[in-house]
Amino acid sequence: MEPSRSPEAGTATRLWQQERTPQLNAVLTDVISTDVTGVSGVPEVWALGFLVTRTGHMTKALRRDGAVWREAPVPDIGRITAATAAGAELWAAGDNGGMLHHYGTGWRRADTPFPEDSHGSYLGMTEFGPDDVWAVGDLCRRSDSHRRGIVQRWDGRGWSELALPDIGEHWGLSGISGTSATNVWAVGWAFENEVETAVVLHFDGDYWQRFDTPVEPGLEHSLQDVAMLPDSGDAVAVGYRTDEAGVRFPLTMAWSGSGWRLTPSPSAEGQLNAVDGRISVGFAEGDDAYAAHLGTGAWHRLRTPRPLGPRGRLTLNGVLALPDGGALAVGVERLPLPASETLRPLVLHCSPSALRELGFGGSWPWSEGHRSVTGE
Repeated sequence: MEPSRSPEAGTATRLWQQERTPQLNAVLTDVISTDVTGVSGVPEVWALGFLVTRTGHMTKALRRDGAVWREAPVPDIGRITAATAAGAELWAAGDNGGMLHHYGTGWRRADTPFPEDSHGSYLGMTEFGPDDVWAVGDLCRRSDSHRRGIVQRWDGRGWSELALPDIGEHWGLSGISGTSATNVWAVGWAFENEVETAVVLHFDGDYWQRFDTPVEPGLEHSLQDVAMLPDSGDAVAVGYRTDEAGVRFPLTMAWSGSGWRLTPSPSAEGQLNAVDGRISVGFAEGDDAYAAHLGTGAWHRLRTPRPLGPRGRLTLNGVLALPDGGALAVGVERLPLPASETLRPLVLHCSPSALRELGFGGSWPWSEGHRSVTGE
């Protein structure tokens, strides 16, 4: 992987640093932090994903103590597509109801209410404590081709599925976040009248309600993730818009207190896959990694490292905002070889000092008061 592109005058010389990981033929999909302090004296960070094999996928987990990543033992449930941490407890979820729970000494399989006659994936997770963990995704019954979104909730004893509004015959959820169990946002997509549109749902503690989202003529919308801003508690959502030629561009929205509105985002081709705090990541046209920072009312693209060689590719799938104002982003580096393509886990560390030098300063203090769906 080549160094970051030379920045403009007055900017940091090295915004992202690639961290060394075990050399596995693997993809990292999410990154989470726990309350457990490692031997280095800082909280442990986990990156979850999967190994690509000739016959399918094998679960992989990496643990970071300080700046050293090591592979950790984990039961195999195939792909990991979402994860969250509730204090010292960790959750990771994947395809067809696969779920893992880490507490005490290691990872264990967990039962879920995923229908046996269906296939699908968990795509997003969040938590409001060890006994209140949430997962979203989509499933499709094998008897038909209809796909629907799902929300499931852990109450400390077991997982249960929550009733959702009737969105249609083909839709799903890909991200979830909130400030409490009475202020939860879930985002995704739906095909309505043969057009892909964004889906935003809100849970007030009793019912889910769908909220209208902005529409742009000639463009389709899909949301991939949602997060709460650390300083205000407002919600932001990211994903992609698709034009009539099938080209994707970043899509960003924000909750204004009374409705969802588009927020300015870079015009370069690409899509955003994940957001945490004010950092969002994904991939761009030309096989570059993509990262953006939310400033005052607008997203600004951050320079990222370039792929190795003309056929190399970098994709970022998950991001974790760090307490010092920096961030960790995870994904995959595709290395072009003469006879095949090799995958390598990708971990990038965004320097907080470099962000401050660029004018994006501050840490991530959680506000004492969070604006609810009613703006209170």
